[in-house]
Formats: sequence, structure tokens, C-alpha cells
Amino acid sequence: MPPEITASTEARNIYRGFIQFEERSAALYLELSVRFFDNAEVGWFWVEMAMEEKQHAGMLQHCSEAGVFACELPGKDQIQRLNVLFRKLEARLEDPALTLDDAFEMAIALESSEINDVYSRLTAPIEGPAHIMQKKIELSVANHFEKLDEAARKFHVSALVQAHIAGLLSHSRVE
Repeated sequence: MPPEITASTEARNIYRGFIQFEERSAALYLELSVRFFDNAEVGWFWVEMAMEEKQHAGMLQHCSEAGVFACELPGKDQIQRLNVLFRKLEARLEDPALTLDDAFEMAIALESSEINDVYSRLTAPIEGPAHIMQKKIELSVANHFEKLDEAARKFHVSALVQAHIAGLLSHSRVE
């Protein structure tokens, strides 16, 4: 097989793997929405977070189908670390005593992980009409932290968790 076809196949496989990571993120947030169904506003917040992860998956799918690949693809070590993170978060989700603070800590762990950096790099080559570029901006990491920050204050999450989110938010604005 010619090297360019092999490279393209490898890129598609990596993108497919990250589409699955985004789908797992969405599933995690949807499960949180079910766990906190007794508070409709909290439940809908987690549904909104899940929908953003679904949109991330869609942007990666677009890249894969259009053959628009990043020059620098994530390595096996990054992929392995993300697999470990997801296994830990999915196991934590099984805890029947999961609190709202725990849920926000899970979201912090996910949103501050390498997945968002990798997503940004994998979608960086996307160019197109203004509405596509606007969607890329809307799905940025800073926007996720802003939503977490606003929701943590609105739902009276502990001061410790709020401070953790605020620190990540200020750090994401600097980058």
C-alpha cells in the first residue's frame, strides 16, 4: 500500500477513536442527567454538556469524512491515558452515593484532560464558511469551563469545586 494511503488510514483510525472518546463523554454526561433527574435544571445542564460532546464527535466525523487531518496526530501514550481516564470516570459513575460535587469533579477531570487539547488540534485544519468557524469557537474549551463555572454557582456546588473551576477557567483564558 502506498505510504499516503497508509497515513490516511491511520489518521482515519485515530479520528474514529477520538469520535468514540467524544461519544463516551456524551454518554457520561447523559448518565449524570439521569442521576440528577430530580432537579430538572441540573439534569438539563448535563444534557446540554452531552450535546456539546456530540457536536465535538460530529466535527471530528466531518474531518474524517472530508479527509481534513491534523499534521500532528496524538500518540499511543495519549490515547492510553485517555482510555484510563474514561475507565475511571465510568467506574466512578457507578457509585450510588455520587453527589453533585462529585459530578462536577468528574466534569472537571474530563474537561481539563488532554481530550480537549487533542480535539482542538484535530479540528484545527477545518476551514469554511463563517457558520462553521463560529461553531468551532462555540465548542472551545474555554466555553466548557464557562458553562461549568456558571452552573456550579447556579446549583450551589461547594466553594472548593467552584474555586477549582475558576482556576481552570482563568488558565484557559490565558492560553
